[in-house]
Amino acid sequence: MNPNLENNPTPFKGEVFRKLIHYSSAVIPVGYLFLDKFTVLSILVVLLFFMIVFEFLKYRNDTFYRFYLKYFRDMLREHEYDRFKFRINGASWVILSSIFCILLFPKLIAVTGLLMLSFADSSSALFGRIFGRKQYAPNRSYVGTAVFFVVGLLIALLTPKYFGGLREYLIGFVMVIVTTIADGMSLPVDDNFTIPVVSCSVMYVLYMLLFPGIIF
Repeated sequence: MNPNLENNPTPFKGEVFRKLIHYSSAVIPVGYLFLDKFTVLSILVVLLFFMIVFEFLKYRNDTFYRFYLKYFRDMLREHEYDRFKFRINGASWVILSSIFCILLFPKLIAVTGLLMLSFADSSSALFGRIFGRKQYAPNRSYVGTAVFFVVGLLIALLTPKYFGGLREYLIGFVMVIVTTIADGMSLPVDDNFTIPVVSCSVMYVLYMLLFPGIIF
């Protein structure tokens, strides 16, 4: 997401804190490199459960709602504190997408897709907020999209590979292009879900095509 100063009601300080939390979500894919799938999924499912419970309480209980606004208001998007329509916040979407990708995709593919969310999306948002005066769509700036693409390329180059050959780097390059386009389209589903899922899906399909018979 590439929020712009003119049409994003989140204060800049709050946006910085929001993206620092977003960056910190990299602990999920990095941790997954060293832990087994069952352990990581167990932790994430429990965490998601408590986050969803808190989401319901904030809508139903005035005390929880006041606490939520007092400590998190400056980091929230408008829909995240609107009590008239239930919608989970961005952090819950991060956990949900992490569960989805870890459950469905091979480890190194899931790790790469989730790092795209942690670093490419967060960096594009911050640079888009600071420098993205020229937009091509609501909340989408040329600067933010360019940063998303460049950071995505770095992730594709630096993340662990199965074989390390040219074809794998080609898979990463194509993935970054497709994911950058998808992010720029402002899809109706929260981008904390679409970015890693699109990234992982593209990589998985390309591995199947370029490495016939591969067993992950």
